[in-house]
Amino acid sequence: MRLATAALAVAMAAGRRTPERVEYRPRPDLSFGEQPPEEFIAPDGTRVVFVDPGASGADGERLAASAAAGGGKKAPPAFEPREQLDDGTVVLRCLMPQHVVGNAMACFRNEEWRLMWDQLLADESRAAYERPGGGGFEAFEAWCVKNRRPAMELLNRMRFDAMGSDVVMRPIGRGVTRATLTPHLWDQFGLRVVEFEQTPQGMRLRSIRATP
Repeated sequence: MRLATAALAVAMAAGRRTPERVEYRPRPDLSFGEQPPEEFIAPDGTRVVFVDPGASGADGERLAASAAAGGGKKAPPAFEPREQLDDGTVVLRCLMPQHVVGNAMACFRNEEWRLMWDQLLADESRAAYERPGGGGFEAFEAWCVKNRRPAMELLNRMRFDAMGSDVVMRPIGRGVTRATLTPHLWDQFGLRVVEFEQTPQGMRLRSIRATP
């Protein structure tokens, strides 16, 4: 009897669980050589699912229903890689490598090292700094300050030549992509490689360095 009562209590608790919030958005027009993910988890826990702008059938109905949320007068908000909230908080969102590049450039330009550490750096890369002897955030900040100019030069070149012949993009592992300047440019840049990692929360920055 007690086991049955406990099972009933668990079932009732599960029934009271807050429903998952799902938002449907038109698929963004991206051009960094990769396909965007089908969905991602936003910082507030919302599951964002992308559908084609001209979707019909079930996808079209879901997109229309999402647009109708909140009175039916506004379409779902456009994807913003960087957003400043009313309280001044900055939120970074990255679905593709170019979002990481753009957000990283803004952080280097504004010297927002803590923002990079908290929202842009891949978990594994942050964990490496946090291991004994890694130096933690202070070591990461020192690297950013020292390499601010060459990092911005590299990111700027990759932003404007992402689909050109001077940047080679290739997967190197599950969810990991490496962008490398072609060797004939290496004499012009102190840093030449950027690695990206696809995570459930979006694309993240794994590393910026001189050699593959």
